[in-house]
Amino acid sequence: MGCRDASAPSAGAYRPRNPRASPLYHCVARHAEELRAAGRLERSVEARTIDRFVECGDPHFGFARVRCDACGHDYLLSFSCKTRYFCPSCHQKRVLLYGEWVEENVLAPVAHRQYVFTVPRLLRPLFSRRRAWLGELCRIAARLLGKACRVAVPGAKPAFVEFVQTFGDLVNFNPHVHVLAADGVFRADGMFVPLPPIPEALLERGFRRAVLDFLVGEGAISDELRERMLGWRYSGFSVHNQVRVAADDAEGRKKLAAYMLRAPLSLAKMSYDAASGTVIYRSKMHLGLKRNFQVMPGAQWLELLCKHIPDRYEQLVRYVGWYSSRSRGARKAKGVTAVVTTASGVIEVLGEYASRAKLAWARLIRKVYEADPLVCPKCQGPMRVIALIEDPAVVRAILAHLGLWQPQALERAPPVPARAWPEHANLPLTYHPLPDIA
Repeated sequence: MGCRDASAPSAGAYRPRNPRASPLYHCVARHAEELRAAGRLERSVEARTIDRFVECGDPHFGFARVRCDACGHDYLLSFSCKTRYFCPSCHQKRVLLYGEWVEENVLAPVAHRQYVFTVPRLLRPLFSRRRAWLGELCRIAARLLGKACRVAVPGAKPAFVEFVQTFGDLVNFNPHVHVLAADGVFRADGMFVPLPPIPEALLERGFRRAVLDFLVGEGAISDELRERMLGWRYSGFSVHNQVRVAADDAEGRKKLAAYMLRAPLSLAKMSYDAASGTVIYRSKMHLGLKRNFQVMPGAQWLELLCKHIPDRYEQLVRYVGWYSSRSRGARKAKGVTAVVTTASGVIEVLGEYASRAKLAWARLIRKVYEADPLVCPKCQGPMRVIALIEDPAVVRAILAHLGLWQPQALERAPPVPARAWPEHANLPLTYHPLPDIA
């Protein structure tokens, strides 16, 4: 068995990534134990995610063998960690898969609009300490949108998907809700009725009062603070609904859904200075802070990233109304289809969406790298996965035979003495709610 030679693949051939070359890996390798020793990993899911990330894409922890039956060429493909909201590579595959799936299985081919519900900076730490409350933000937004739609067309159902995001442009903790909503409602017979956008000011007032009432009921804030914030002209609550996707723009709906599910950080924006142990993260200009960068020690940066890791089984995407699982199941059983009245008055029967075929891993790779990992770079014939190797002894024997065994790859960095951590270490950042997806 041979390993892929760097000179062998033709132009455009798939090349497995090198995870150890990323600035995030260098930061984790050096500062993860420092973070652990300081006791700053507050949840077990954070430690598990970091441990899995260290092994992501490393053949020393297992791999698949991919072979071309025609010419005998083969290579080893390392396992990925499949973590959510931490590993940029694994999460991006999840994002691409979701964009395809939600367009084919959930979204109707009608116009859609994005609503963004944001809470003020004063209240954000409350949701960091109690992540279960993020779901209440979704329920409040759903009630407001649903009530407005039912008033406009009694008896009809709204159709939207809600996404919880906990990060801003500079990866600061900023809980807010994105809603991908059909720009109208569906009647019981499947007729889609277009509606104008719900006024932002109306939604903002309802969202502000409902969130403050909930926090008072939970004992998180006082009645006095609620009354003061209800009277503030600029309370920090906001609703934005200016992003719209046309009915015939299927690719736009995919991109909007992917934007809402995206990872907290981009490796292209991050750099790590090993000499000082400092992370620099550059994003678009922040209007409030008058800067477009974040600078902090590596351990503090990892702590900030860990705040965005969801708990196990935490629900960050919700389907409401016409898009709910119950409604989709009932329509499928009855064979109900959606219909739309066009501008010319013609009724078009749109069918119950596209095929439900599950995307293969190779298709996702083609989408990201414009190369197919299952096409042989030598003879252009099809390749297939012939074995999954997980046994440590077998992994070592194969890598040693190929000259790829590096014992130091299995070694973990020794613990770094815990530093004195400030109580409020994160920079006081705010989030500009206008999404840059054009």
